[in-house]
Amino acid sequence: MPRQSTTANVRKRCICVKWKLCGHPWYLDWQQDNVRRRRNLDALIGHHAADYGEAKVEAQRAIVALLDGRDPKDLIPEDEPTLAELLASYLHERPRVDRWQPNRIAKTVVGGKAFGTWRITTITTDAMREFRRLRPRVQGNRDLGLLRAAFNWAIANGLLKASPFRIENVPIIRLKREAARTRRLQPGEAERLLMAARGLQDVIVGALETGMRRGELLSLQWHQVRFAPRAELFLPATKTKGRRDRRVPISTVLRQVLERRRMDPAGRALASEAYVFGDEVGRRRTSLKTSWGRILDRAGLTDLRFHDLRREAGSRWMDAGVPLATIQRWLGHANIAQTSTYLGASLGGDEQDMQAYEARIGRDRLVTDCDVFSSTPSVLDGSHHPGTPQNVGKNIKVH
Repeated sequence: MPRQSTTANVRKRCICVKWKLCGHPWYLDWQQDNVRRRRNLDALIGHHAADYGEAKVEAQRAIVALLDGRDPKDLIPEDEPTLAELLASYLHERPRVDRWQPNRIAKTVVGGKAFGTWRITTITTDAMREFRRLRPRVQGNRDLGLLRAAFNWAIANGLLKASPFRIENVPIIRLKREAARTRRLQPGEAERLLMAARGLQDVIVGALETGMRRGELLSLQWHQVRFAPRAELFLPATKTKGRRDRRVPISTVLRQVLERRRMDPAGRALASEAYVFGDEVGRRRTSLKTSWGRILDRAGLTDLRFHDLRREAGSRWMDAGVPLATIQRWLGHANIAQTSTYLGASLGGDEQDMQAYEARIGRDRLVTDCDVFSSTPSVLDGSHHPGTPQNVGKNIKVH
């Protein structure tokens, strides 16, 4: 008969003499409402307990979780998890594209030790202030945003009673103000960039033609490229920052690039799972950081980030008259205010827009200083209309 253990609700079903030391799975054995329940403990907790002592601890923890209707693999209030464990559990439920961010947070040294090793119950407002001081402005804001969301999630799941970001209902830890970035390609810079791009020329063209993020471009696969019933790139929610499906139309320039990249060196069409902007056989590029720096050096450009190409694409669309709501949809922004802020400071056609406006209302000729300060209401209040007898020859003079 298989040896069993009734101590601390832990047993095994093997017949090993030294069953406490063998590698067979542990089992949980307990009663609830006079019903005896047996579950594979290894499967419940997601790993094999190293010894009998750990198995007893994990068994009691699993029972508490099951009685509370929780998954024993997840954190429970009794755990007192570290910050690294909290982030891992939170991101397991709500995955993010920037997978490196939790490690970056966990490795930041706060108070003489890695922040990830802190128990979440010991993280105070002062500790969070110190973390904010150690991080750069933009990256620090992203990190604080993730931490704030994780602590709110911990409160909602009963792991904490209060967040270090707030004292009662008063927000204490705030994000630093960020200056809006306005960098756009100046005349001639696009050509210099493409001349220096070498093997990444198609990636740069793809960014300028689609406004897609770097990760979205590098993860684009051929099954996402559609030419019927309409030419578009389909980005599923799992590949977008906003976690929503997105469709980006294919321009004529981009279509030429796609047609050229569709074939491998042997002249065969790449598989549907191959990466559009990968290497010549469709393998994915993992990063552009080093290559981008070299391209900028060869092109003689400074202060230009790859993400600026996304802003450039959206700004070009707006300059050409594409409706803001359409640009919002193509860029995948959550709301139109975000798109307006994103592009508003980077548009370069203000002078042309003013000239077009003045031409529409009749200010299509130069105005003297005397005309500007004239008391006759015509040019300044917009009431002037070309060809009306009362305004002809009064305030407008040709120079």
